[in-house]
Amino acid sequence: MAAASPNAKSIPQTAPREIPAQPRTPANRLRDPCSKSPKSLSSPRSFSYEDDKNWFSRSHTSSSPSNAPRLHASDLECFHVGQVWTDTGIALVGDGDFSIRLHCQRRQVPAGTSREDADLVICVGSGGTCRPLSEGSCIIGLTYRRHSTKKGKAFLVPEFCTCIVRDPKPVLISCGVATLRKCTDGTSQIVLKRGSNSQALVSVKTKLYSVLNSLARGQQKHSVDEIIRGLNMWTDYELDSLADMSATSMRCLFYNSSSKQQHYKESWNSLFANQPPSNAILRQLQECAEEEAARRRSLPPGTVIEDLTRPWTLPKGNFCHPGQGEFEKPWECAARELKAETGMEWTACRADAPFVDILRPNSLVSMERFFIWRDDSLPAVQEKNESGGEKQWKWFNLADAAHKSETAKTIIGSAQCQDLLKREL
Repeated sequence: MAAASPNAKSIPQTAPREIPAQPRTPANRLRDPCSKSPKSLSSPRSFSYEDDKNWFSRSHTSSSPSNAPRLHASDLECFHVGQVWTDTGIALVGDGDFSIRLHCQRRQVPAGTSREDADLVICVGSGGTCRPLSEGSCIIGLTYRRHSTKKGKAFLVPEFCTCIVRDPKPVLISCGVATLRKCTDGTSQIVLKRGSNSQALVSVKTKLYSVLNSLARGQQKHSVDEIIRGLNMWTDYELDSLADMSATSMRCLFYNSSSKQQHYKESWNSLFANQPPSNAILRQLQECAEEEAARRRSLPPGTVIEDLTRPWTLPKGNFCHPGQGEFEKPWECAARELKAETGMEWTACRADAPFVDILRPNSLVSMERFFIWRDDSLPAVQEKNESGGEKQWKWFNLADAAHKSETAKTIIGSAQCQDLLKREL
């Protein structure tokens, strides 16, 4: 295997900056959770998976929770907690080289409180007290069951753990590929794709759905700050639907929801009987939607609203571990996401490809990894997807890409990217 290139971690704060990679030490090793002994890394950036009895292969998914395979806490190292999605009851846990979904219970909340405001909890000790999870927590001695979705994606269901401590460590949440090429005129370009508002809006629309459900039941205590913060991501159509705040417009809004479980309920009709709504929470949402619509109308001529609601970014995605088999490796995750979002095959997919790690905005531990790939023979035209439409990606000059995306700006300025652009291929 080729020697690994130096790794740099770039952390966007007030401005993205690079810091030297920390070499792995004996204390910073990956343990196979089904193995009694730690599995060392064969290089700074490649796992020694080949001799592992991967931790999924011990068992298969059972439809009966009582028959689902269990692992003992003594067999496990700690799981660090990255992103926590209270609305879906999921925490992404892992370490600096992988993550997996942990489906948790929610703490019971007082009447009138939305379930999205509840903490995700795990029992400490068998039959012990439930403790909340938060980003930066560390779960020690986790005993869990393994399941898989209908599509074969693996996830964990916790039973209990030894303890939960505060120990913020980076957790690799998603992987992608920064795809570069040099044109015949000597300029360099990079691929960006349209951001998908399916991820950005799922939690926001879920929150709105929960608020409407609770208001229809007469529960009045809700925080809608998350919804208001997310209004800048809504399309003009969605924003107009919220500003209209009628039964018809909300029915259309949830008809187009990406979640099949979220649909308009006839019990909500009474909430929209008056205009403006008599409920103070709905009036607040309506006023904020009208303010955001007015702000967009005041933008300079030529502003592309879609650049605001679906900003350009690098192709990336979360890990998708198979229900049976070993972990999806970071470079495999990156190649799969590039293929799914652009149709491109990452021909240089390998463990020793150069990469840059970046912390997600407003996070201390959730990390993204971008492998850097240059191929001057890549086509300049967009490929077609199976339905005949265009993939939502495009080649940008480096200066334009840096202006469109802070992540792209960080990648382009990294030593790994600059070194690759200077090479003669």
